[in-house]
Amino acid sequence: MPIPAPPRYSGSMELHEKIFRLRVERDVATATMETVLAVLRRGGLGLHSLSMAPGRHGVDVHVRVQADAPEPLLLCRLRLCNIIGVLKIRELPSAPDRRT
Repeated sequence: MPIPAPPRYSGSMELHEKIFRLRVERDVATATMETVLAVLRRGGLGLHSLSMAPGRHGVDVHVRVQADAPEPLLLCRLRLCNIIGVLKIRELPSAPDRRT
C-alpha cells in the first residue's frame, strides 16, 4: 500500500514523480537508508514506495518519490549522490499514470 502524500498536496495539483535506483554498500545499508530517508524528508518529498533487495555488489534499493514541482526532485538526486554509502544512483523512467 503506498504511503499517502503529505496533506499539503491537493488532489488537483500536478505531482512530479521520479524513481531512483540506488546501490548501497551492504555493510552500512541501514545507516545509509536512514540518511536517504532524511534527505527525502528535508526536501519535502512524498515517499510513494521503497523496496530493498540484496544485489550482487551491494543492496539494490528502488525509491519512488513525488513533489509538487520538478526542482526538489533534481535537488534530491544531487543530495543522494553525496551520501556516503551510496555506490550508484540511476533514474528510472516513471510509469505513465494509469488513472482513468
